[in-house]
Amino acid sequence: MDILQVFGYLGAILTGVILGLMGGGGALISIPILVYLFHIEASVATSYSLFLIAITASSGAWQNIRKKQVDYNAALYYGIPSVISIYAVRRWLMPNLPKIIFTIHGYALHKNMFILIILVIVMIMAAYKMITSNNPEQNETHQVNHLELSTFAILIGSFMGIVGGGGGFLMVPALVHFANTPVKKAVGTSLVLVAVNSFIGFLGDLGSDIAINWLFFFTFLFFSVAGVFIGHYLVAYIHSNKLRKYFGFFLIVVAIFIVIKEFTTH
Repeated sequence: MDILQVFGYLGAILTGVILGLMGGGGALISIPILVYLFHIEASVATSYSLFLIAITASSGAWQNIRKKQVDYNAALYYGIPSVISIYAVRRWLMPNLPKIIFTIHGYALHKNMFILIILVIVMIMAAYKMITSNNPEQNETHQVNHLELSTFAILIGSFMGIVGGGGGFLMVPALVHFANTPVKKAVGTSLVLVAVNSFIGFLGDLGSDIAINWLFFFTFLFFSVAGVFIGHYLVAYIHSNKLRKYFGFFLIVVAIFIVIKEFTTH
């Protein structure tokens, strides 16, 4: 095992810690870890990420179900459209994306680079929201709008299907704003939705030609699940507002690294 793999497995623990602390965001970190520390193609890394997030989110989802911190009505209106869109993207869109998306003046945009660019966009969106949100735990009363919630779910399900994530960081504000769900229940509901979306998205991959190294995957998964339990333990000792801001700045750093890495090696 070389030094990059050691850092990779430490990154797997970090992925779980983030998911345990925040109810989402793990996929945003796991994909660059898989790509740059384990040298796995981005298209394959998104598949690993989906199954990884499905398993790790399930433990947190089950705890929130037991604590009755799940809004099942909101989950229904968000869950069904997002599940359909993420499955469609993973089953039909991703396998049919060409190796080279397009070529301009001799410069070729490859499929893996395209996925990482989309990931960078998602990271910047997540970072902006986390850094600028002053009171993420404060609820305001909104009119319940299930149509807008379902429409949002389709768009985000499709978007996250490309980058291999459940979109937990986007689900919480959507559930709060469109479904008038209390923040604690929104976090619990998002974990359930992350688990379901990620698992269904991975099922969409099974019909494609993606070759999965199961021994490696379950080793990575072991460290990630350990991180989830660490995150659950730490959540009582860390101020959630500060945590989100710090994580937002961390995402910007990772996004900049991805951009530099991709545009200097292609």
